[in-house]
Amino acid sequence: MLDYPSAMSATPELPPPPVGDIVRRRPFGDNPTVGVRGTDTRRRVLEAALEVFEEHAYSEARVELITERAGCSRPAFYQYFSSKDDVFWALATELGQEMVALAKRLGTVSADADGLEHLTVWVGEFMTLHEQWAPVFASFPAATRVDGRRMRGAESIASSTARALLRGFGLRRTPGRERLAITLDSALIRCSFFAEAAPAAMRREPLEVGLARVFHRVLAEPIEGVNLRRSQRTTSAKRRKVRLEVTPVGPSDATSSRGERTRGRLLDAGAEVLPARGYHDARVDDIVEAAGVSHGTFYRYFDGKDAFFMVLAERASARMIELVGRLDLMAPPDELSAWLGLWFDAYEADGGVISTWQEMRTSPELRAFSQQVAATVFTHLEHQLDRRDFGNSQVDASILLAVIERAPYNVVRLGFTGRPDAIVAVVAIVRRGLLGLTD
Repeated sequence: MLDYPSAMSATPELPPPPVGDIVRRRPFGDNPTVGVRGTDTRRRVLEAALEVFEEHAYSEARVELITERAGCSRPAFYQYFSSKDDVFWALATELGQEMVALAKRLGTVSADADGLEHLTVWVGEFMTLHEQWAPVFASFPAATRVDGRRMRGAESIASSTARALLRGFGLRRTPGRERLAITLDSALIRCSFFAEAAPAAMRREPLEVGLARVFHRVLAEPIEGVNLRRSQRTTSAKRRKVRLEVTPVGPSDATSSRGERTRGRLLDAGAEVLPARGYHDARVDDIVEAAGVSHGTFYRYFDGKDAFFMVLAERASARMIELVGRLDLMAPPDELSAWLGLWFDAYEADGGVISTWQEMRTSPELRAFSQQVAATVFTHLEHQLDRRDFGNSQVDASILLAVIERAPYNVVRLGFTGRPDAIVAVVAIVRRGLLGLTD
């Protein structure tokens, strides 16, 4: 859940734009028009940048790394791009165009087995696209922190996919239905990350099939014999709960009330500073200034920024695990909505820490901790879904996890919709898509 993929597929070979469609940046050259050679250089820079974003966290990717990989000089780079951010958004624009084109290819999705098969193929094509462009997807949160105006482009792409889904199912577009389709699309994006993070021996096909069935149940309806076969389910083998065992990092005097208050002030300050600046750019100076304490006080409680962030991660994950343990999928809609309200509260408090956590790729300890947290949460969701009389509980637990992760992200981080509307969408996905209910 909190663990980004450590290995990506080979990056896509980017087709060059037609000669004459791109120009050099001012003040490079008297003639801004780019010929074949310049077009090739620009393409090599884009391909090199994609590889660099795959191998390095966004904050650590530098123009020097890109030019070295592309085999060109810095002046050559700056003829076409003003910065690392500029080249990233050029890649993101190409990705966005491919996503919109894929959405348009969806076509009609009938309410029968043929329609479900067509949808399954489309889901697989999306996951392939995601795998090819995984470095751009993974770097997106950090890049939008630098330039939040780009959120509008992401919202436009999400809306295009949502409208294609609604058209495919023959549904009239309404604000509620569009938000529902956007939430489904967000779950597809997150499940694509899950698929890429899975061991190589695990097949992607069950997740593609499971996602298509959930989409079909939500946007058509649960249809026995098509997207739903009751009394036919795949339950997990006997599972044991995963215990979360992480050695706390804290001060010797933190048990005093004054020490706890001071430590809490530092942690609260960190929960604001780190997401705002990014883990790599945030300094201890920024944290102590926000907390109103000295450097000496900080180092009385924490060995350094890494240890400090580990405690933040522990605190956020403890809240999340406790809340997931209280989830009852079979509860009436109003109770499920109330639980989601608490879940959104927790995300608003800790979501910035979780997002920062996802962007970090350099800490083996944090990665191991992330896997433990994910296993704990995932186990509970599997047990919840094992209570049904249909479906694959492991696959659907991944989908449920993606839905409850991405819905508050869409609200708090991306601003795609408001909380009440997002909660309505999640309740509909859970009840129709995951429980097969028609009420």
